[in-house]
Amino acid sequence: MKIVLLEDVEKLGYAGDIKEVKDGYAVNYLIPKGYALAATKSNLKLVEEKRRAILRKIEKKIKQAEAIKAALDGTQITIKARAGEKGKLFGSITAADIYEQLKDKTEFDKKSIRLPEGGIKNVGSYEIEIAIFRDIKATVTVNVEPLDEK
Repeated sequence: MKIVLLEDVEKLGYAGDIKEVKDGYAVNYLIPKGYALAATKSNLKLVEEKRRAILRKIEKKIKQAEAIKAALDGTQITIKARAGEKGKLFGSITAADIYEQLKDKTEFDKKSIRLPEGGIKNVGSYEIEIAIFRDIKATVTVNVEPLDEK
């Protein structure tokens, strides 16, 4: 089924794109959630009229994302956590832990933090990517240190 995207959909496309997807995906998810419309002549005209407004909105989001990237890129944070003798953590460092350290610098979505599979489970230094908007990503260094329990 051909659809026209009204919003950016991760791993599918950006607002205004015309895509071919499976019928069930379009009818049961994309269209009811308001992410897309069926690619009929009337819907294509409707989207073309809205395109200018969509482009202005996207430009604004890109400027905001660039500002967030400038604030976050290259930032280094240190998180102390309980660890065993060999550096293995009791638990793990999650996106929520990293977000708590970074939320004072700028406002961004916690879900955009891309951690290694299963989170951070050992002491060390990690390069963490934050996917802010579309292809705009910031890189943050997270240093995990053992907590002194004295």
